[in-house]
Amino acid sequence: MVSQGLGLASGKESLAWRVISAGAALPLLLLVVLLGSPWLTAVVGVVTALAVFEYYRLFKNSPVRHLLMPGLLWAFLFIANAHLVANRHIGGSWTLLLVAGGLLLLLVLYISVARSSRFLKGWLLAAGGPLYLGFTLSYVLLLRELEQGTQWLVLALFSAFATDTGAFFVGRAFGRHRMAPRISPGKTWEGAAAGLLAGIATALLLDTLFGLPLILLEAALVGLGASLAAQGGDLVESALKRYVGAKDTGRLIPGHGGVLDRLDSVVLSLVLVYYGAQWVLP
Repeated sequence: MVSQGLGLASGKESLAWRVISAGAALPLLLLVVLLGSPWLTAVVGVVTALAVFEYYRLFKNSPVRHLLMPGLLWAFLFIANAHLVANRHIGGSWTLLLVAGGLLLLLVLYISVARSSRFLKGWLLAAGGPLYLGFTLSYVLLLRELEQGTQWLVLALFSAFATDTGAFFVGRAFGRHRMAPRISPGKTWEGAAAGLLAGIATALLLDTLFGLPLILLEAALVGLGASLAAQGGDLVESALKRYVGAKDTGRLIPGHGGVLDRLDSVVLSLVLVYYGAQWVLP
């Protein structure tokens, strides 16, 4: 009985910190989104660096960890490339070259560090951090520079946040059927359904408020896609933490864990909403 009471108190304390952290961060996030470049680029660069650092730090006893500096550089290049593309200084074709060049470089570096013929899994894990974080977060800058870019970016972010929040609270209160117990025992189908509805509802609401060029069906599809992407990203990070035996990626954000713990439900949504916007924009 004592342990249950302590667990309940700990859960309430964690929830309180979660609310406080979100309440403090959201106004700052909106301010930076409104300011745009170069402030947004600088903030995205810092956040990317913190997240990539947390990613490589998870691999304590693996050669993957030794590729932190090349991985950080590759992630930074994605942000710099997106900044230049968004401001019309270069074309988007450089992105593919950056992906291919980074994959090849990390392959060579990983083989030299690992000194093993069994390099495929390690190479993919080493490349996963910059791709999962640097490549996807670069879409913050690409979204912001679209027509009505501020509104599109807010829709992408808040659809993911709403999905995360809806899934957390409904799953916590009513979750009974585990969705992926081997990956994330706390996730339930009830929470996932609530997150899906919250993401769709948020996209519909923001589409109406912002006057985006989406009919209701298109807005619902964008919300659906963003919500699925958010939950998919969350599961990917949960699988990664389960693989390395970690509970959180860090402790920087009270109630949430590390930066990567907060970004997992956002990164894939950014990419999906960007291409959804490209689909409807003239």
